[in-house]
Amino acid sequence: MFKIDPIGFVESSFKESAPPEEMRKHQSTIVIKPELADGLYKIERNQYLQIIFYFDQSEGYNLKGPRYHGKERGVFASRSPRRPNPIGVTTVELIKVEGNKLTVDGLDALDGTPVIDIKPYADVMDKPAVD
Repeated sequence: MFKIDPIGFVESSFKESAPPEEMRKHQSTIVIKPELADGLYKIERNQYLQIIFYFDQSEGYNLKGPRYHGKERGVFASRSPRRPNPIGVTTVELIKVEGNKLTVDGLDALDGTPVIDIKPYADVMDKPAVD
């Protein structure tokens, strides 16, 4: 096994699950642990970030089943938080940086959600390659 420690936590007005499209309309704050704050150096040069987080309130999973809009899919063909490894990824817009706090727009994570990594969105790496 391996161990992943959170680098920080989400501060959000959403305390309970809500539709992702509603959550993404609001700003959130990501508070990075003070001892890791130097890792944010020059992060403001990025307009968009990918936030990787742990669905800490998700319990169990089904490999197949109805999804948010009712159609059956496999868990790996969906963005369900109920996964064998409950990890979420959302691309957000960086609004501002204040010390170890990032204000972002578009994060669909609940208040207190552990953040396990942040990566800058890079078109060259994240946009699908087309022949």
